[in-house]
Amino acid sequence: MSKTLESKPQLVQISSSWNTREGAPLGRSQFVELEIKKTKPNGASTKLPPVQKPCDKMTEAIVTDGGKRGHLVKVCANPTCRVHHPNTPSPQQVERERAERKRIEKEKFAITTRHRVLATVLQRVSAPLKRADLLTVAHYLIGHLSYSQIPAMAKRHRLEAKNDASSAQELLFKQASKYDDSELCKLLLEITLLDSAYQRSTASRADVLLDTAKRYRVDSEKLGKAVAEELALKQGKKMNKSKTNKKPA
Repeated sequence: MSKTLESKPQLVQISSSWNTREGAPLGRSQFVELEIKKTKPNGASTKLPPVQKPCDKMTEAIVTDGGKRGHLVKVCANPTCRVHHPNTPSPQQVERERAERKRIEKEKFAITTRHRVLATVLQRVSAPLKRADLLTVAHYLIGHLSYSQIPAMAKRHRLEAKNDASSAQELLFKQASKYDDSELCKLLLEITLLDSAYQRSTASRADVLLDTAKRYRVDSEKLGKAVAEELALKQGKKMNKSKTNKKPA
């Protein structure tokens, strides 16, 4: 083998080992040993597997160990070869993947840290919540109101807003900042019960509004009768007014 290397110093030295060690021949993970077949005139070579196809990166190599020690073979040791290393990423792709891994690691670190911060904050929370905490929850809930909920809340709090929901939402943010602890508690419960009050909840779910009313000892049936009487009274006034305004024939 030494005589061969002396006569052909340009030979690539390869090993039967898988990995390449520093200063040692190329390991099998770094090259593809080729078994070149003669090209047939009918073009059938295009159907050959990659190891039987030549390429412009192909070179001659000598085996330095194992049963084939001293044998000369054809190899492709260029990772950019599209014939024998089609799945090897380009330098640009490697750099993009490296940058993406760094981004993911950075994001994972940030999320883990913030989760730790949240856990520590929760350990120190005591009841009842302070006004700043109530306002934090209120702002979060206001920010997550649906498109149909925003105008309903603005109307309930007598806030004059333009037709767009964003302006009404901004007014709700400002209004909530002026509330004291008691008003903020009412606001939080109001937002939570809003869909139930407008009967937007599904029949399969419990009636949250009526369940809450029971806890606060609110007689829903009594209130329902009062509403019915008010509506009947208003309807009677409308009918009387209509008869009075009707001109005689």
